[in-house]
Amino acid sequence: MGAEQVEALVVGAGQAGVAMSEHLTRCNIPHLVVERARIAERWRSARWDSLVANGPAWHDRFPGMEFAGDPEGFPGKEEVADYFVAYAARIGAPIRCGVEVTEVRRNTAKPGFLVQTSKGPIEARHVIAATGPFQRPLMPGLVPETAGLAQLHSAAYRNPAGLCDGAVLVVGGGSSGAQIAEELLQAGRRVYLSIGPHGRPPRRYRGRDFVWWLGVLNKWDLEAPPDTDHVTIAVSGAGAAERSISAALPRPG
Repeated sequence: MGAEQVEALVVGAGQAGVAMSEHLTRCNIPHLVVERARIAERWRSARWDSLVANGPAWHDRFPGMEFAGDPEGFPGKEEVADYFVAYAARIGAPIRCGVEVTEVRRNTAKPGFLVQTSKGPIEARHVIAATGPFQRPLMPGLVPETAGLAQLHSAAYRNPAGLCDGAVLVVGGGSSGAQIAEELLQAGRRVYLSIGPHGRPPRRYRGRDFVWWLGVLNKWDLEAPPDTDHVTIAVSGAGAAERSISAALPRPG
């Protein structure tokens, strides 16, 4: 039996894969989306229990469908995953779950690629990787195993109860580090947050979320200058979301 033939194959059915399917459909390009688990699986099983979107519901969504509930709220991870499932159904995205891609090779005799999957080979004229840029947890070898410290990546963290007693050092000031550090603080843990250069905007200003201000000030479409060292913004969508995470942490001295 020969390989299945498709014009375009999208690998991954998370946010990027669902969005790509919508664009391909609008351009009348036949395609198939394959996902090794469920739609938005990373949101459901590879993140901490209290994860919420880092922006308000009115902002962190697809243009064609709003979240249910408070538009100023921050949807939890299950709400976000359910939203992607519902949106994929709404646009009729041709998603095939339970299909893992194991190899992609360029065809030598004709244009396109031969893709090996757990459900058989697929030949595609175009292959689009929509798996995200951070699929493999990175743990720098800074602390030797003999130090007696418990270390885990944010992908393995679930809640404060899962950590051993004592102070906690959170390394990284992105949305993961910000939300986890704030949750640990609220749980009564002593927390140290180690971060690199970053911006510290307030979560809200004059009754508007800071992402609204970035929009009206045209910051979303602004090109980063060539000499920009960093663009990280340390904010958290968790809790009341009235402040940046930097404001919640005790300052030195």
